[in-house]
Amino acid sequence: MGGAVSAGEDNDDLVENLLEAHYIKSPDVERVFRAVDRAHYFTSAFREDAYKDLAWKSGNLHLSAPCIYSEVMESLRLSPGLSFLNLGSGTGYLSTMVGLILGM
Repeated sequence: MGGAVSAGEDNDDLVENLLEAHYIKSPDVERVFRAVDRAHYFTSAFREDAYKDLAWKSGNLHLSAPCIYSEVMESLRLSPGLSFLNLGSGTGYLSTMVGLILGM
């Protein structure tokens, strides 16, 4: 996983590539991926890598590949009113998207 799905220029490219590769399947997951720009979770020196389907690490900051996050979110079957605990939440990218689905 990763690398082959997306080398987009912006967040919309990333989402389109994840949809095309069938990682994003549901409208809710698509909506939050479009709403949360992955580049905001990168340091400025590495923002050009934000739309690649690759994991990223700089010091103690870590982001998994977008295809991994989409698989997790699709598998959790999230809906408003549910609870979510993300231990070791890293940058907060996944927690932010989950919170938008849960209505937090």
